[in-house]
Amino acid sequence: MPVSNRIEHRLRAADRNDLSRLGEIARTSLADAATLDLAALQKEENLFVAEWRTAIDGFMVLLPLQSSLLISRLVVAEEARKQGLGAWLLDCAAFHARSLDLVAIEIQRPEQDKAGIAWLAKRGFVRNPHGGNKIYLSRSV
Repeated sequence: MPVSNRIEHRLRAADRNDLSRLGEIARTSLADAATLDLAALQKEENLFVAEWRTAIDGFMVLLPLQSSLLISRLVVAEEARKQGLGAWLLDCAAFHARSLDLVAIEIQRPEQDKAGIAWLAKRGFVRNPHGGNKIYLSRSV
């Protein structure tokens, strides 16, 4: 029986060898990629890599708070979008939050990101009252 080396889906802590690929994804997907210090996040163990199907196609930055886990960044490579990776990453964040005995996951989006806010609402996120130009959303885990 042949053995397959194909990656299906796996979330893991990032290591130094991942930083080049994660930098590529950030540069093509994030407006503020130049200010994102992936090496520092990796050293702090807050950077998680999404191995999706056959490659690294996304990453998350997860920051534990008092009772919730903040998804500081959730980034999917352009070529991997609309395949379920983003939703899978949200589920992974919820699982990670439960493993830390936290009760919710949180994310913030710019107020003008109507599509992103709607996408999160379809996945169980509700808006939290906050001021400013960002929308805060959370979901129980």
